[in-house]
Amino acid sequence: MTLWRTTGSLLLLLLLGLSIDGHAQPAEEDPEPKVPEISSLQGNWWAYFEGATVESGPRIETFLDGLRTEIAALAPQNQASAQSTLEAVRDNFNAYLALLGSSELKPEELPEPAAGYAIEDLLRLAAVSREAEAAAADEQAAVDREQRIFDSLTRRRVAAFKSYVDAQAGDERWLAGMRLLLARSSLAISERRRELLQQSYERARAYADATAEHVEIAMGRLTAVDDADVRKKLEQGIALLEAAVASGEGQLRAAQIAASGLDLDTSQGRSQQQLRQQQLISAEIALRLTEVELAQSQAKRWWTELYLGTATADDALEEMLLSWSELARNTEQQAPEWQRATENELLAVQSANRDGLDRTSRRLLDQRLDTAQETLAEAARLGSEIADLKLLTQVVETAVSDRGGAIESWLTGTSRQLKKLYQRITDLGEVGLFSVSGTPVTGGDILNVLIILTIALVLSRIVRHAIRRVSEGDYSGTQASLYTVGRLTHYAIIILAVFIALSSIGLDFSNLALVAGALSVGIGFGLQSIVNNFVSGLIILFEHTLRVGDYIELDTGLTGTVKAINVRSTLINTNDNIDIVVPNSEFVTTRLTNWTLGERTLRVRIPFGVAYGSDKELVKKAALEAAAEVQYTLTHTKGREPDIWLVEYGDNSLNFLLLVWVNRQGARRPTRTRAAYLWALETKLREYGIEIPFPQRDLHLRSGWPARTAPEADPAPEPAPTAEHDDRSIQENRE
Repeated sequence: MTLWRTTGSLLLLLLLGLSIDGHAQPAEEDPEPKVPEISSLQGNWWAYFEGATVESGPRIETFLDGLRTEIAALAPQNQASAQSTLEAVRDNFNAYLALLGSSELKPEELPEPAAGYAIEDLLRLAAVSREAEAAAADEQAAVDREQRIFDSLTRRRVAAFKSYVDAQAGDERWLAGMRLLLARSSLAISERRRELLQQSYERARAYADATAEHVEIAMGRLTAVDDADVRKKLEQGIALLEAAVASGEGQLRAAQIAASGLDLDTSQGRSQQQLRQQQLISAEIALRLTEVELAQSQAKRWWTELYLGTATADDALEEMLLSWSELARNTEQQAPEWQRATENELLAVQSANRDGLDRTSRRLLDQRLDTAQETLAEAARLGSEIADLKLLTQVVETAVSDRGGAIESWLTGTSRQLKKLYQRITDLGEVGLFSVSGTPVTGGDILNVLIILTIALVLSRIVRHAIRRVSEGDYSGTQASLYTVGRLTHYAIIILAVFIALSSIGLDFSNLALVAGALSVGIGFGLQSIVNNFVSGLIILFEHTLRVGDYIELDTGLTGTVKAINVRSTLINTNDNIDIVVPNSEFVTTRLTNWTLGERTLRVRIPFGVAYGSDKELVKKAALEAAAEVQYTLTHTKGREPDIWLVEYGDNSLNFLLLVWVNRQGARRPTRTRAAYLWALETKLREYGIEIPFPQRDLHLRSGWPARTAPEADPAPEPAPTAEHDDRSIQENRE
């Protein structure tokens, strides 16, 4: 039974599939659509209700009358539910017909632009433009909200359609059809509302764009009249506003003093405290409004003077432009905080329970409510005034640019932007980031730390460069000492700079025990290796057993020249020009061979051998001549002349040892030095005909082994060797 029911539901779903989008058109045009039957709705059933109001109205009445008649045929327990659904459907159809009869909205039109505009006319147009922009934003929000409603009703209509398909024939199917009709009519209402709201938004958007364009035209057609009375009124207005600013600052200080008190013992005291806090916000907004109005009046005066050609103080004008821009920016940053605090206060007052409160407490609540509402109104007005100030600032900047040439205008604009950037960076520097010992640390403090460290690094680099220049011209052997002085100076400058930088942000180093304890904890948690290498580096620098420029050899076989002794490691440059980084502790805890520690010269030993029977004096002459031809050999140094020793009677040769004192270059390249002397020795020995032997061995093979006895069937054996012993000598050469 379930299988047949599911199959029937699928077939009916295929038949009514076109009704999901609600816009299916009939396959053939019918001059008079057929009245839908609620128990067997076809795929294009909603098309019966579409069309103009004069056509849809009678059709809907006819359809509803039929439904009223069909309700009487339902079971008694279903008639009440059906009647209630029918009334809801009738209400939806009435609303739908009312929306269908709505007329198209006509776009608002603006008057033609005038030939000239005064500053006040421009401000009025700007206010109209802002209102139009706000109205367009509201219309867009309404469209978005209706779109969400439409999406929700679409899902509801799909669920109602599925229930209709799954319902059994009879009353269940009829009631499901009524619910589908209700869902579909609600969807039609939302769809029509969305269309009308979209039209309204497009109209509002076009009007907002037109007003913005009108403002741009008015900015290009501003004019001023050279009227002394008008200019005098501007000056008087500025003087009055300056006095109002001074008065507002006094009122703000009074509000701050009043709000600094704290009385939380009673509910009235807490309410009074909230009122004072809100009055403080109101005083801040009032002062800012007065400052903005003063800036607007100043901008009007400057523009008038620029237009009339009487402005002369360019530097003062640039300062004023920067101050207006910063005033607008700071206000826009603080306004959301003021509004948020005021809205929270308004919500708290409105949600307060007044039952059981005395007359004084209720009066306090009323005062808090009035103050919050007035503050919100002033905050909204402040937004409009800031927009006017920004517009006036732009007008003055345009007038300044028009007065100068292209290059002058570009330079002026660039200078102004750089000043704005500097002021913003300065403002960011005053923002607190964290606290150290109760002292707030701002972005400016961090910048000071970076500047101090940068100066220290530059100073250290200059000092080390000067010391290095001195060491390069000094050949008395003090280069290593000067390098040590340079490294220690670098460490001292950096450590001192770190202390100064940290002290500048409030870190107190008077308690050295605390610092020592922190260092001990740090070392105990994993800085042992770093401290070990650092101390080892200091030991190396002070002990002078290892210096920059020394040629060394480690137990691992690594050889090379010391290139730099750093905080953690020492840089070794091998003969292959490869830099090896070795931790400083390796030079303290392991054995090290320093070939150039005491002196820059050393003696090398070159062993070689000649054949027995060679003339020893001739060998000595050849070896000494070979040593003299090598560039590394020290010459004209008493007590360090080359020498030849006969050291051993070898198996195959007379073994000699050439002892040669080599200069600094030879000491730093031991492998190359050895190769150079061997090359020269081989050349001289060959020149004097002295043989360089190689190992020899004599092998004796004995003959006369007995012959192998062969079977009779085998062929005749080879002749047996004679009993004589024939000794053969074979010489084998081996390198």
